[in-house]
Amino acid sequence: MVCGIDYGTSNSSIGMVQNGKVVQAELEHGSHYLPSAIYRAFTERELNEDVESLTIRQQLGNAQGLVYGTEAIEAYVRHPGDGLFMKSPKVFLGSDLNKDQLDFFEIIIARMMTHILERGREFFGADLRQAVVGRPIRYHGIHGEKGDQQALAIMRKAASDAGLDEVVFMYEPLAAALDYEQTLSEDEVLLVVDVGGGTTDCSVVKVGPSYMAKRERSDDLLAYSGNRIGGVDMDINLGWHSIMPWFGRGTDELHNKAFDAISVNSIPSQQAFYSRFEMPVHGKADETRERLYQVWQNKLSSYLVRSAELAKIALSDAEQHQINLDYIEPEVQLAVTREDFRLAIERSTEKIRQVIEDARQASDAHIDKIYLTGGSAVSPVIQQVIRNVVGGGVPFVSGNMHGSVACGLSTFANRHFSGISN
Repeated sequence: MVCGIDYGTSNSSIGMVQNGKVVQAELEHGSHYLPSAIYRAFTERELNEDVESLTIRQQLGNAQGLVYGTEAIEAYVRHPGDGLFMKSPKVFLGSDLNKDQLDFFEIIIARMMTHILERGREFFGADLRQAVVGRPIRYHGIHGEKGDQQALAIMRKAASDAGLDEVVFMYEPLAAALDYEQTLSEDEVLLVVDVGGGTTDCSVVKVGPSYMAKRERSDDLLAYSGNRIGGVDMDINLGWHSIMPWFGRGTDELHNKAFDAISVNSIPSQQAFYSRFEMPVHGKADETRERLYQVWQNKLSSYLVRSAELAKIALSDAEQHQINLDYIEPEVQLAVTREDFRLAIERSTEKIRQVIEDARQASDAHIDKIYLTGGSAVSPVIQQVIRNVVGGGVPFVSGNMHGSVACGLSTFANRHFSGISN
């Protein structure tokens, strides 16, 4: 049986076509979406030993005790320093990774893919063996095509280890367009803007009744552009702007340390932050250093970014939000506004603007509609950036902001593996 898998930076999902319609599997209680996170608590014996000396295979054990998604995040929040936690591993796949790091991500993603497929097989009652898997136009990283090929190799091996016999990769914005296409009675040209967790992708796509029966859709992709900037970067930027002044941003002594602490998408930064933390030998540290020391001691970097992410989500509907930091100090809340968010992500939005401009210039086709997808595309700040590029004359349309990619992948998988052609 065939399926579509959206292995996302923030959330993952899986679907298949049943009775002519895409059905998404329930991956955790009450939700079709599984936060892309994994956690395993260390045993008491491991905590008494040098955990860092264990290989990743030893730390992950035989996959017993692993928890995923919301359960993983909650376990990490309760016991941040007592286990192995990884959130959004997709963001690292195009990075400069050494052999041990490659091994780490191959195992982590294979475990997560296995879990997703097991839940999908259980939900559908089918032995899923073939899949169309989404991929960004450009993976996050600085190594261009080399990084993209490395990321695809990791994903391909993880899919094989998870029990898939055949895998086809498809650009995520194209998949989102194919989902929207199912609703059309006339042909259109879409500008698809996909602001995902790890990347922003933009494509110009022909969709509609004239194209939807085709097995091969590459000719309908008129132009595309992508950048390694996404929702995780925005979370970090908002955290740096609105949270990290409380932890030493702007001070002579702690500025760089605070930057490394919040930079959860950079392996070198996280290694630098957690390698050593200096506290006064004599006397008492000031409040700012004490707070940052708590982050170091309890491994709370991901927790800080999660607080920023929740604020970003809240600011899509509200002009102001209170960031709760009571896990650092009791009853502490920091006020953040939508304008703070706009200022925090100015560099990111300039890159998003350029991605949209590049895709438009690469195609001389008339754009009928702008199709928005990806979790961060719901933000009024991001939508205004798009308006500034395209103008007000082209209407926004959207479907399932979180599920359009998985549904499009599932639709194409059903068509591709069944041998249907135009």
